[in-house]
Amino acid sequence: MSIKSGLSSSWSFWITGTVLAFMIIFMLYLFDDPPGMSDGMLMIAEFCRKTAEAKTISEPPPLDWQTGFLGGIFIGAMGCAFISGKWKLHFKPEGMSGSILTGAGKAALTGFGGGFLVMLGLQLSGDSFFGQWASAIQLSPGAWIFLGVFIAAAVITSVLLARRSGGKA
Repeated sequence: MSIKSGLSSSWSFWITGTVLAFMIIFMLYLFDDPPGMSDGMLMIAEFCRKTAEAKTISEPPPLDWQTGFLGGIFIGAMGCAFISGKWKLHFKPEGMSGSILTGAGKAALTGFGGGFLVMLGLQLSGDSFFGQWASAIQLSPGAWIFLGVFIAAAVITSVLLARRSGGKA
């Protein structure tokens, strides 16, 4: 099996879970801080607030491992999409009828709305799902409660969506 076929084929959740768990443990050892996106987002938001108030960029944006983690997520996602061959540039969602302008507007609104809801959930939970998982590895009771509620909400949402689309739950 070549490297490209190993990277582009689907992996078992056992392998990906094990790799992520060891990556979290390695990051805890290396940075003495659980990995997550919340701190990086807060630092960037604070930089944007200060820049908007001053109406000038007096210093460069903060760049440390937490903000680099955010960039790494984007770069990693793009790399995976290119390697798998599933990346496509769409101006409107697949299967949507209507003009390109209407489709692009709906796609942008959906993307920004989804991003806002993810950010809101991230801030309400105190950190990203990745950070909550890292805290659960450290046996944090709050993280285990969050993960339990998250899994229950995901199951309920999946069942409701499956019933709505006519699938079997």
